[in-house]
Amino acid sequence: MDKEQPVEPSQLEPILCVQCGQEIPPSTWIKRRERNKDKWDYCRDCTAKPAKSVRTTNPILGELFCTPHTGELDDLWRPINAKGELFLPGLRMCGMKDCVNRNHIVGQTHKKTKPKKITDFELLLTMIEVQDYNRRTRTR
Repeated sequence: MDKEQPVEPSQLEPILCVQCGQEIPPSTWIKRRERNKDKWDYCRDCTAKPAKSVRTTNPILGELFCTPHTGELDDLWRPINAKGELFLPGLRMCGMKDCVNRNHIVGQTHKKTKPKKITDFELLLTMIEVQDYNRRTRTR
């Protein structure tokens, strides 16, 4: 009897995602098939679930937990309601434009918690840090 030789992932070619057509490397889809994943032929973007909370670290405010908006966004990535009006308008201390955590919006607070007291200088430093972070992590 002739035993099948195991095929090296480097000898195989990447497959295309069933939904969007993005390439999936052989090492990835082989592992998914071995684990009996349902959607082994879908890419990571097509199987991703929306985040309920995003943790960020700010040098001044410390660790922040942002809640991204799950509804519609305008052209500037700000949350809008069904009428097309801004939802929870205002400047965010965390720097995330789609954050709907009321503690991060200047001038709004959650009913159960006290607002963080920050000075204008701390807000300015926070926004500078966010701009620097966005500049460093921008994809080209």
